Amino acid sequence: MQREVEILNGKIDKIYYCTEKDDKCFNRKPNPGMALQAFQEFPDIDPSKSIMVGNKPSDMKFGRAAGLFTVFVRTTNPDQPFPHPDIDRIFPSLFDFASAL
Repeated sequence: MQREVEILNGKIDKIYYCTEKDDKCFNRKPNPGMALQAFQEFPDIDPSKSIMVGNKPSDMKFGRAAGLFTVFVRTTNPDQPFPHPDIDRIFPSLFDFASAL
């Protein structure tokens, strides 16, 4: 993924992931640990100007817990109800979201 992004002149500074299976782990979604770690490692990130884009309700809970604007794409969960307290905007696909930017 990182190589493909670089081929298209994009840049990924770091990839965060959690392999822990325990839902109580602070770094496991929907807990905000990974976002808070990124904010600490990259102090130029402004959460109020950042967007969490995802296709699962846990992605939206993660974004909300981290203080991010949340965008839900319906690609794998087309029946997600909206409005929803964890979702700011909703799009049929990632392409539709990118086109709206």
